[in-house]
Amino acid sequence: MANNRIALIDSFRFIAIVFVLFYHLTNPWVAKYPHQDFFVHIFKYGYLGVYFFFIISGFVICNTLENTTSIGSFFRKRFARLFPAMLLCTILIFLIVHLLDNENQFVNSGQIANFLPSLTFINPKLWTLLTGRNFNWINGSYWSLWVEVQFYIIVSGVYFFNTLHFRRNIFIIGIGIALSKYIPIQVLNHYERSLPGSVTAFLGSWRFYNEIFNITFFINWFLCGAVFHYLYMGVKNSSSLINIAWLLAIVLCMVKDLNDFFSDKFWEFIIAGSIMFALFLLLIYYERSLSFLQRSFICRIGVISYSIYLIHEQIGILLINKYEGLLGKWNGLSPFIVIIIVICYAEVSYRFYEKKMSKILNK
Repeated sequence: MANNRIALIDSFRFIAIVFVLFYHLTNPWVAKYPHQDFFVHIFKYGYLGVYFFFIISGFVICNTLENTTSIGSFFRKRFARLFPAMLLCTILIFLIVHLLDNENQFVNSGQIANFLPSLTFINPKLWTLLTGRNFNWINGSYWSLWVEVQFYIIVSGVYFFNTLHFRRNIFIIGIGIALSKYIPIQVLNHYERSLPGSVTAFLGSWRFYNEIFNITFFINWFLCGAVFHYLYMGVKNSSSLINIAWLLAIVLCMVKDLNDFFSDKFWEFIIAGSIMFALFLLLIYYERSLSFLQRSFICRIGVISYSIYLIHEQIGILLINKYEGLLGKWNGLSPFIVIIIVICYAEVSYRFYEKKMSKILNK
């Protein structure tokens, strides 16, 4: 089973990408959409789809590691999967922004220097720190890929360091990383005046680098996916109780993070997270209840969701604002038309470009 693609995971990707699409293409925080704020209250929680992707990634990457022979092979496969689509989408966004962005809504997307963070998947703030030159993402949505890359580095390092005790180690280390951000915060908040200047400077730097190496704020979501992977792989195994204990510990850390860093959106995360958890638990314990999600078109959109995610935001917004007038009184349909266009692009890209490039890079 480990070598087979799990159809429902692609269905979950479909759910996540649909939420993200409607959030970006119906929420007038960047541009004056023709539909104004008609959809805002319907899709304003769509950003939570990114966190669903994090859980999915934690699930899938654990499975990938178990079928990979070396850390070099793992990163070669990840590069072959991620880079071709990123290269093409970055070029297309750059070109289309220059063609359509007459009002300079996406200045960062039109600067060729910003290819560097996008094509390396590395936080622009880190490049700015290293070079002294200001960098930004070509597409603001790419921030989550830096989080993914950090998780890949951590999880692969832990796995190949000690494969036998990987499950125990990744949960201990992952929770430790999640909690580590509180050390400089708490010490500075309570003892800053009594600390030597060198210690204060060190803790201040630690807090600063937590913002750059921001996996500490998101790793719990990936860890949940890892727990679900182990529950799925050995649902009748006695170690299921241990997995559930790890899940409870991770959830407690998540609740702490949400209360401290996302308090204004606490209940949004709790409700959405509960739904995500419920979907994974149904996958593990009552898979047939989700058979309605296994439609071929749903799974296919899940398969090509990576390219959809990369390409949709700037190009979608520019297309809506430039051409919605052609629809007249039906201009409220413009986000849906753009979504269809983006899906068609992703299908062509995946079928004729990404798969072929991936095979070449994996040789």
